[in-house]
Amino acid sequence: MASVDKPTQQPRGRGSAVWLYFKDVEGKENSAACLACKKEVLRNTGSTGSMRRHIESCHPIQFKELLNTEADRAKPKCKDGPQPLKQQKLSTMFAQANAQEWSDSHPRSVAIDRKILRFIVLDSQPFSVVEGEGFRDLLKEACPQYRLKSTRFYHDKLETLYEEIKLQVQDEIDRLRDFGFTCDLWSDGQLALMSFTIHSITPDFERKQLLLCVKPFTDAHTGLNISAVFSTTLGEWGIGLEQVSLLLRDGASNMKLAGELLKVPSAHCAAHKLNLVVKDSISGHRGLKTILDKARSIVGHFHHSVTAQANLKTLQLQLKLPTHSLVQDVDTRWNSTLAMLRRINEQEEAFSVYRTRHRPIEILTDNESDVSKKAVKLLEIFEVFTLEVSRETASISCILPMVKVSLEHLQQVDCFGITYLRDDLVKGLTQRFSDEKKSHHHIVATMLDPRFRLDFFDEEQRNFAKAELVKAMNEILRETSLPTVDGDTAIDEDLSDVSIETEPQTESQPQQLSMSALFEKSSTSSAAAATLRDLSRAGTLLPVSNRGNAMDKASTSI
Repeated sequence: MASVDKPTQQPRGRGSAVWLYFKDVEGKENSAACLACKKEVLRNTGSTGSMRRHIESCHPIQFKELLNTEADRAKPKCKDGPQPLKQQKLSTMFAQANAQEWSDSHPRSVAIDRKILRFIVLDSQPFSVVEGEGFRDLLKEACPQYRLKSTRFYHDKLETLYEEIKLQVQDEIDRLRDFGFTCDLWSDGQLALMSFTIHSITPDFERKQLLLCVKPFTDAHTGLNISAVFSTTLGEWGIGLEQVSLLLRDGASNMKLAGELLKVPSAHCAAHKLNLVVKDSISGHRGLKTILDKARSIVGHFHHSVTAQANLKTLQLQLKLPTHSLVQDVDTRWNSTLAMLRRINEQEEAFSVYRTRHRPIEILTDNESDVSKKAVKLLEIFEVFTLEVSRETASISCILPMVKVSLEHLQQVDCFGITYLRDDLVKGLTQRFSDEKKSHHHIVATMLDPRFRLDFFDEEQRNFAKAELVKAMNEILRETSLPTVDGDTAIDEDLSDVSIETEPQTESQPQQLSMSALFEKSSTSSAAAATLRDLSRAGTLLPVSNRGNAMDKASTSI
């Protein structure tokens, strides 16, 4: 920044202290030249407002000097006796207040410290972000009174904030009774992390999801070691094993063994099961594998060439196609394969023209294109299923109904030429979710969900479901010393006596593939479809999926 020596004497006839930093421009009555940067500033005759604004915006050091000079001039003169006080301008008072740096204990400074910590946590930023020139410039412009601290300060402050949030979480846990747990283990070869999230419901029927911890896992990934870490974590938070209603895990044998060693009910994550159903069905057929290999080759060609991407973009505009980028699938996420096929089908006309004008890439044949489009239609239901069980508000009550409507949907889709894929998807869905049909938790949760009740059970399943609900009710009644239930008459009456008003759907609404629409189409779900539109996601609030970023949940209390 340019510097300037303040003149010892103010120009004659210039009463404002601003003229200490300006001089007249010869031959230009309405201009003044800045002594710091030599820039000419236009001004109205008799006014120094534009000159003052120039100093404030371009020369902060000189502006601070100017404020001090004006403050000194405003003080009473004692040379020849008491002098009348000169009233300070409001603009000067506010400018002086804004120029003063806050102390570290100032309430606004403390609040900004917390916001910076929240920014670091939510956006997974390194502590060194506060040393970046851009970040410092931004904060200086937005709040010049705030003093930016060192990385060590924010690191130490985060430890304090963690203890504060931990006390809040512990207070929440102490007010709850029973818990569902989601547990997952990640490893990248260098670091292994294990997360624990609890799900519960308050006495006021408010749903709670709290991330207890994400901790390093340094021992061998055996069921015994996993169960030991789980038990230790429960003890740290004062939770007993008898309070664990369900442990949701992946299908790995070590996680399953951990649940058995802990002697707590456990279930396989529904999203993981869906991923296995689709991947197994796709990988078992050579024709579809050939299509996927071609699709990956096409995507790779455009991803590795800036020129090819530019040419594709031009063709998209000329052919009036959506200007979407191509998607490369990822082995661990089946829905990325679906997204890749969608884009390949969408842009097939552009590929044909590109092949003629630019480079002879291998594209799908007419028959392969037809198979690809039908495969997308078949797989769409699994995308809806996956999104539904991955919602934070999802519970296990939706699993059995979604399996049923998904099987019905698969039978209705035109799959001529890929019947083998449809049959494998049906087989995989049926086999992988067979345990849920006999699961006490899934059955009771579905019956208690006002959207579903008994609508998705056949006669044999209904009788079994009623018996399971009676068993669960009697367990609770025995704990409270109340008479137990004998028979299922009361259950029949309670489940059938439902009167819910719903708003009629307008004919103009577009029909999209969704679980709501599928429930309405299901031949056995007329009552469930009626309740689905207006009821909140009530019912048993046990978790259904352990997918999602645990760090997202960690930040909700900060």
